[in-house]
Formats: sequence, C-alpha cells, structure tokens
Amino acid sequence: MIASISWKNVWRNKSRSLVVVGAVTLGTIAGVFVAGLMKGMVDQRINSAIFTEVGHIKIQNPKYLINEEVTYSINNIGKLTDYLDNSNEVAAYALRSKVMAMATTARGSAGIVLKGINPEKEKLVSDIYKKLVPNTGSYFNGKSKLPPVLISKKTAELLRIKNFRITPLVLDSLKVLQVPDKTILKLDSIKNRRYVTDKKFEKAIKEVWTESEIKKYGPALISSSTYYQRRAKITFSFTKANGDLGYQTYQVCGIFKTSNTMFDQMSAFVLNSNLVQAVGLTDNQYHEASIILNAGGENMQAFKTKIAENFKNASVMTWKELAPDAGMMADFMNIYYYMIMGIIFFALAFGIINTMLMAILERIKELGMLMAIGMKKGKVFSMIMLETIFLTLTGSIIGMVIGWVLIKITGYTGINFSSVAEGFEAMGYAAVSYPDIETTFFFGIIVMVICIAILSSIIPARKALKLKPVEALRIE
Repeated sequence: MIASISWKNVWRNKSRSLVVVGAVTLGTIAGVFVAGLMKGMVDQRINSAIFTEVGHIKIQNPKYLINEEVTYSINNIGKLTDYLDNSNEVAAYALRSKVMAMATTARGSAGIVLKGINPEKEKLVSDIYKKLVPNTGSYFNGKSKLPPVLISKKTAELLRIKNFRITPLVLDSLKVLQVPDKTILKLDSIKNRRYVTDKKFEKAIKEVWTESEIKKYGPALISSSTYYQRRAKITFSFTKANGDLGYQTYQVCGIFKTSNTMFDQMSAFVLNSNLVQAVGLTDNQYHEASIILNAGGENMQAFKTKIAENFKNASVMTWKELAPDAGMMADFMNIYYYMIMGIIFFALAFGIINTMLMAILERIKELGMLMAIGMKKGKVFSMIMLETIFLTLTGSIIGMVIGWVLIKITGYTGINFSSVAEGFEAMGYAAVSYPDIETTFFFGIIVMVICIAILSSIIPARKALKLKPVEALRIE
C-alpha cells in the first residue's frame, strides 16, 4: 500500500516531477556515455599494448634493460623455447633481436630501434602487418636487391620519405569530389611542386585558398596529394657486437601506422637473418621474447611467476609493467566509472532534495491528518523515501536505456577525433574511438541511484516527521 501511494504521489504534480526526471535522465545519459567512451578508448589502448606493442609477457636479459647493448641477449634461449613450446598456457610467441640505430636519408635522420623478426612468427603475436598504410608496400612480401625494412609513417615523415605533390591526377580526383573549377584553378601556381613536410604544404595551400576553401576541401586535397617514396633507401648506423661501428642500407618494403606515435617513432622491423648478419650476432642470440597467452591472459601473473622461477637470469615483465599507463587505467577503470556517476548524482541530489521539500510543504495538512489517524512515523518516512527512489529511479532507467542505445550506435560507427588525432596518438590512444559498456555497470548505477535517493530523502523526511498533527491540521 505504501509503495502504491508513493508512486501516485510522485505524479500529483506532473510538471515538477517531469523536470526532475528529465534532469536525472540527462545526467544519467551523460554519465553512461562518458563511461562508455572511456571504456572504449581504454580497451583500444590495452588491445594495442598487448597485440601490437609488447604481448602479454616479455622476456629479456636484465642487463639489456640497463644498458641496451647487442651482446646482452637472452640466456639459455634453447631451454626457454622448449619450455614455451610445451606450455599449454602459451598461445604463441616470437623471438626478436634488437639494435639501437641511427636512420639516415638524403633529407633527414632519426634515432630508431631496429627489430629483427621472423615475419610469420611475428604475425602470431603482433598485428603490425594489419597496420600498413594503403599503397605503401607490403609486409616483407616483395623482392628487392637490398634487405627490406618496414618503417612507420612517423619515421617516413622524419626521414622525408613522405611528400606532397599536386599532380593532374590529384586535380582530377578533386573534380570527382565536385570541388568547384574556380577553386581548383587556384592550385595551378603550386602544381607539380614537391613539399617534404606537412607545414610547408599547408603554408602553400593557405597562399592560394581562402579559409573557407581550406576548411571544406583541405582534408581531401592533403589526402590525395600525399605520396611516399616507395622502395626508398635508408642507411642505418649502429654499434656491432664486436664494438665496431657498422652500416647497413635497407630498402623500404612498407609503411605502417599504429595509434601510438611514440611506438611508431622508435620502431622499425627487418628480417632477423639480415640483422644478425649485419650486427655480428649468432643465429641463437635474441634480445626479447614476446608471448601471447591463452584465455586472454587471465593467468598472466601466475605464468610470469613460473617463468621467473624456472629462468632465474631472465627479466620477465607483463604488459601492465611495460605499458603502465594502460595498466593503471585497466586496474582503476571501474573506480573512474563510478566517480563520474557519483559526481553527477551528487549534483542532482540537491535538485531532488529541493523538489521533495516542496512536495512536503504542499502536503503539510495531509501528512498531519495521516499521523492524526494513526500512521506511524516509520511509515511516513518510508513513503517519502519511496517517492524519492521512484522519482530518481524513473529518470535513471530512462537515461540508462538511451545511453546504452547511443553507445551501441557510436560503438558501431565510431567517434572520430581526427581534429585532435596528433594529441591522442601521442598518448597512445586511437583517433577513432568505439564506445563500449558492460552490463554489470548498469546494476552498479541502480544501486548508486537507490543510495543517492535514500540519502536525498532524509532531509525532506525529517521535515515531515517534525510536524505536529494538531498544528498541521490548522494549516490551510
């Protein structure tokens, strides 16, 4: 009976109740969507850390972590590979040799880590082969006279392998996109010129196009004008195993791009056989082993302990230690979710308290009559508390449904942050985010809503309980 009366009391003043329900709905939508967006971004960062950069587990020589000399390879590599081959917990692993090098072309230079890999083995632990920039080459599939190297888009920019040129084909592509002929004619003065940096090309465009033309057609022009010097030659200098300075010229076989600019800038991949020969290593010298575990890495810590116990002279680190930013977000994400929702509901609580106080003031005589005919104070408190819960829960449930729908839609289409892509990728996050949310999160919100509603009902309920029936009945 109390619950039925409370629900009817909520809708006695429909306008006021709908305002509160609307506020709670909007707040819940905002909180749910922000939580979903954060989860989507963090999940992408974790996936990138594991399946692109480091794997679940990485094994190295402890001395290599202190001083990255090529002589500090993994000890007992044969025993380690036998252990990994016979472990039911290991889904795949790949061995890499590494050397710090200086990459040089005629127009630029950059410090880089050359990683010697077995391409087929590497595919099992890293999805770099899926990250190739279109029309820039292949993943060690072509043939060349020089040893092949796979570099990043960022490295290509630093070495001036990436260029911009407005060719007749570019102009034709703009016509297909229905760019006005008048706008295209303005590009004649910079046609067929080569620009080696983004800034120089953007400056040239600004000299011939207006701000509105750049805003409307600039992205299409930059995209169609970008080209890479396929099969460009890069000379790498490095310290060989015997301490001498070594040189090796490689030919670009492909260009990749991930969501982590720092990883891209520091990484280049070559065939392990070529690197071993150039540096002066033996065939069984490797500097790291990247491991992907079964069951999504659920037993990662236990497996790390086993490796550490069996191989005392090896440094064993998980992806959470190698990518601490992603590890911290993964461990504390649920806390962040509920912090966001808590702040929103804390702000809404003041509006709920004010609404319920107004409802009490309007019903002083009615409440006095109920107490006069024998309704106990406990039931009065329960009635007001239930009114507050119904009011808040109605708005939050509507908000959760709408928020879930928005997350599903944007989770399919993605949210493009290309305007700030450089900043996102500098922190290791993808420029296109796909929001996602777990069902358990909604149960947590419901519990939080009920708690907030109970707390919000205390002040209005105390106001009602302080009423004296005789005095309340005199109020008109």
